[in-house]
Amino acid sequence: MLPVSSNHGWTSPLVALFTSTSAVCVTGLVVVDTGTYWSPFGQLVILLLMEVGGLGFVVGATALVLLGKGRLGFQEREIVRQTGTTLILGGQSSFVTRAVTLALVGQLAGAILLLIRFIPEFGLIRGIWMSIFHSVAAFTNGSFDLFGDYRSLAGYRSDPLVLLTIAMLIIAGGTSLLVAEDLWRHRSWRKFTLDTKIIVIGIPTLLILGTVFIMLIESKNPNTLGNRPLGEQLLNSFFHSSAARTAGFTTWNFGLSDDRTLFFVIGLMFIGSAPGSMAGGIKITTMAIILAVAWSNILGRRDTELMRRRVPQEQVGQALTVALLGVLLIVTIALTISLLERARFRDDFIKVLFEVTSAFGTVGLSTGITPELSAPSQILLIITMFVGRLGPVTLATSLSHRSQSKYRFPIESVRIG
Repeated sequence: MLPVSSNHGWTSPLVALFTSTSAVCVTGLVVVDTGTYWSPFGQLVILLLMEVGGLGFVVGATALVLLGKGRLGFQEREIVRQTGTTLILGGQSSFVTRAVTLALVGQLAGAILLLIRFIPEFGLIRGIWMSIFHSVAAFTNGSFDLFGDYRSLAGYRSDPLVLLTIAMLIIAGGTSLLVAEDLWRHRSWRKFTLDTKIIVIGIPTLLILGTVFIMLIESKNPNTLGNRPLGEQLLNSFFHSSAARTAGFTTWNFGLSDDRTLFFVIGLMFIGSAPGSMAGGIKITTMAIILAVAWSNILGRRDTELMRRRVPQEQVGQALTVALLGVLLIVTIALTISLLERARFRDDFIKVLFEVTSAFGTVGLSTGITPELSAPSQILLIITMFVGRLGPVTLATSLSHRSQSKYRFPIESVRIG
């Protein structure tokens, strides 16, 4: 809120709260333009919030404890384990160190690549700052940008260096360290954990499906990809498929996208990426379990089977609960906002649903309606961002530590379908 943080004096509490929540929840939704409204000091605050939020509330706090004490106690280790960041009780200290190191190295590599484009365009000092800020925003999936006028990366829609660098940073930030270490340590498909196999198959599958669908629909839309060269269409479709599950960078105004694209991207934002990563959503593993439940039931199998493994029944219940509550939250908030804003967005419910799903999935993609929302609606989005960042992890953790009932009720069937 301080005058030093903006170019317009004092900032209202709601704008400051919305921006800081979006940054620390690594969402990227904004109510004021980041590049023109905030001063360099304010932009630095946003960058630091994205950094802490990207590493995760628990891992970030644990890293601070580690830096302060030089070691982790039993309680801190148990907290890290319960979040699903690690699967065993030991090794959290070295894990946090590796996680922070990997994040910094990845961001540095991205910044170096972006320097190639940004220094000639913005000059030495400004170019370095632009490279660092956008590398952090991409790797942490925070997706704030400094290009002004809510343009995001529209000026680089034909630039493979910028778009592919940002896309790779987004994908890297959406892949957990546990998966990376499993791939490095075992280097054999048979030795990978089921979690790693799901992520290794799931991320490319969603990337390909997203690229193909977006290109098929938007290649006929003159406001987005229409009349663009084939190579540029493919590049931008891949870029938005990468960003849609976890980061809100865009190369066109998403409010001008086809409604079918908006609906498809809502699904990608809801799923998200890998657990224990910078990404939000219900996570790929949760969606995989839900699909496995349906497929196992279709085949008439007693257990939920996935890649020649049985999924524990407790995890099946957790996955279904997380997904169902996520859907209920999104629908409830979207309907509430549509009622609050009925005079302005009566015919644009898909855009309201898109915005709420983006907040829940901590993605940051926007059709441009967020700055136009009333204060109550923006407060609802703040709550949605916070729940979307903490809710799935907190809920899954609480479900995994339920006390067992001492008795069981009699069985009685109900009709299905």
